Amino acid sequence: MTKNKNKKHIDVVVKYFYPIAAGIETNILETYSVLVDLGWNVVVHTSKDTYLEKNSLDEEFEIRGIKVKRYGWSIFGFWPKINWLKTDALCLHNFNIFPHFQIIFFSLFLKAVKRKKFALIITPHGGFNPEWRIFSWPSQIIKKFYHFIFSVPFLNYVVDGMRAVSEWERGEMIKKGIKAKKVLTIDNGLEDEAYADLDEKVSSDFKKKIDAYGNYILQIGRVYMIKNYETTLRALSLLDNDLKFVITGPVADLAYKKKLDEIIKDLNLEGRVIFSGVIRSYEKYYLIKKAEMMVHMALWESYCNVVHEGMSQGLVCVVANNTALPYLIKDKVNGFTVSTQNHEDLAGKIKYVYNNRNSSAIINIKERNRKIGLENSWKKVAQKMDIFYRDLLKI
Repeated sequence: MTKNKNKKHIDVVVKYFYPIAAGIETNILETYSVLVDLGWNVVVHTSKDTYLEKNSLDEEFEIRGIKVKRYGWSIFGFWPKINWLKTDALCLHNFNIFPHFQIIFFSLFLKAVKRKKFALIITPHGGFNPEWRIFSWPSQIIKKFYHFIFSVPFLNYVVDGMRAVSEWERGEMIKKGIKAKKVLTIDNGLEDEAYADLDEKVSSDFKKKIDAYGNYILQIGRVYMIKNYETTLRALSLLDNDLKFVITGPVADLAYKKKLDEIIKDLNLEGRVIFSGVIRSYEKYYLIKKAEMMVHMALWESYCNVVHEGMSQGLVCVVANNTALPYLIKDKVNGFTVSTQNHEDLAGKIKYVYNNRNSSAIINIKERNRKIGLENSWKKVAQKMDIFYRDLLKI
């Protein structure tokens, strides 16, 4: 606990955390660092793993006022070292079987014996109702039983509050039996860098690097099958050779990356597809700003931070018409929606936006997106979380 006894203490549990830079990890870093500034003492309990390496990170770490404790990941996850009788809020992010099951069950026990003094808060980030196609059939059966039959009555009894990151996610949770009064939608935000003068903040070397890309469409996200890059690759093969495709994010699945490399070779797209790796901070927003448009054909999204980031820099966004994506992008209003795996339709939309990029219709979409996209910062999101958490704790 912090030396300042007036500070309220939050324990956050999540499988991955910084330096992993995907949506959940960014959400936690950006919001809980603001909660630290608002007077909370925050400890993140996480694994020592990255996507591709086991036990590769240090046990203890601190970033932007957040204390980080890391544990070895076993078949049953990890058991965080929490002072269960003194913590004020226990916040579970994502909805894994392990370690979430043990923690929820233990919280249930503490409540039954009247020793539960903390608020149990879950932010699934879509993990309660995931894209089931990424799991094997045995895993689907086990997880669906755990999520929708076993967990729902326990969650309704022991969980004090659940945060949905989109109205789509909230609706899906309520459909499965979660009590509506328990679920509050607090969507995601933008980093401070999105509001900066990027031309001033970014180095000349980085600008030259991006200039060398030429004209490009952009998708940001981990290289993982759920992101469905192959549909955009097939669309790219139908477009003029002067347009490139930049993929920005960490490789989370080596087998999937190999599959993409094979598709690139088969479609003769060598030289037109750029895997840039992870790009952060001002450079990320500069990369976004200089793109012709953002394309995001993921199979599933509970919100989609990167599309929000694309809007903030005035990009037209072409997205898959599934899950939370059409909640962000309204077809022909601030972008275009396309059937998830229809590469021919996608190619047509990309060509239309590219060929009409100087038209009043496309310019209006860009201006509308920038205005709407900049309305919600991570600071504002964290302030809503602060109110939510304090209401649950009655402070």
